[in-house]
Amino acid sequence: MTVAHQYEIGELSFEDALTRTLGHPVDRTAVAGVLEYLASLGVQQPQGGLSRHDADLLDAAGLTDDGEKAGMAVVLGRAQTMSDLRSTALTSSEVADLLKVKAPRIRQLTSIERKLWALDDVDRRGRLYPKVQFTDEGMVPYLDQVLPHLPASLHPLTISAVLTLPREDLTVAGRVVSVVEFLTSAAVESDLPTVLEVVERATCLG
Repeated sequence: MTVAHQYEIGELSFEDALTRTLGHPVDRTAVAGVLEYLASLGVQQPQGGLSRHDADLLDAAGLTDDGEKAGMAVVLGRAQTMSDLRSTALTSSEVADLLKVKAPRIRQLTSIERKLWALDDVDRRGRLYPKVQFTDEGMVPYLDQVLPHLPASLHPLTISAVLTLPREDLTVAGRVVSVVEFLTSAAVESDLPTVLEVVERATCLG
């Protein structure tokens, strides 16, 4: 029996059907995020073709640019990523403890110096800081010199992609790695111009 048929006869919830179809967990929060995303576009259905970036993501996932279905897969993927960013993020107090600084310094690093990345929206836990910018010991090395170069208007998913997707010009032991992995594993201060150039190109590509 297909997933579609199981959903049609009520054996699967919408979230469970999407989880089985897309191959990764999709919870109610993610579906709500899709609705919010579509509402923000002011349309009921994605219009037109996918961007090159989204089409590449679908190709990498083994999907095809199939109009509405492909567009929905991308929207769901984005919503799930946003949900993951929020659920794994650190609070202001957790960041202060990790960096061993006071709360006012966290606010200064976030809003004035832009050396910390915080999500724009505030939930019941307060302001949230995506975990990818931290190690177990503190900030990812040299990332505080990279973040201020990111345009303030960038969407959190774009920032996440810029920092976490492999970049051809960054390698560790011959392996292509992301900005965060490069900074964590191999970077020295003299590498910063190269890293900033990679980040600038990635930001322009979106």
